[in-house]
Amino acid sequence: QISSNVSIWFAATLRGDNEAITIGENSNIQDGCVLHTDPSYPLLIGSNVTVGHMAMLHGCTVGNNSLIGIGSTILNGAVIGKNCVIGAHSFIPENKVIPDNSVVMGTPGKVVRTVDAQQAARITESAQKYVSKWKLYRDTLHPC
Repeated sequence: QISSNVSIWFAATLRGDNEAITIGENSNIQDGCVLHTDPSYPLLIGSNVTVGHMAMLHGCTVGNNSLIGIGSTILNGAVIGKNCVIGAHSFIPENKVIPDNSVVMGTPGKVVRTVDAQQAARITESAQKYVSKWKLYRDTLHPC
């Protein structure tokens, strides 16, 4: 299920052949991402989520207003809380739970600090910019 104002960018692959993929309002799945599920591991992405270029999300849950950094991998059963930042190229193993308002970096990912109100607002702004961007593309790009 893809909610309103979701944008899925070039070369992203979404394969919900084993379980459902649900993407909340205003979220964006950037270029080259792979989203997949396994039996008993649906994929749930909340609202106002930015999934950075080339990220791999597999049977996990991402809370509202979170940012998944470029090239990150999040595996089956992992739960990312709301207002989280997962740093570029971080690896979140199966069944790992990341608390709300966490900044996570590394392989395996470790919480390095908390997200403050200003940073949480920037995550929302990022998602809103992608809503504006897909609408601009829709309105101004035309086939040759």
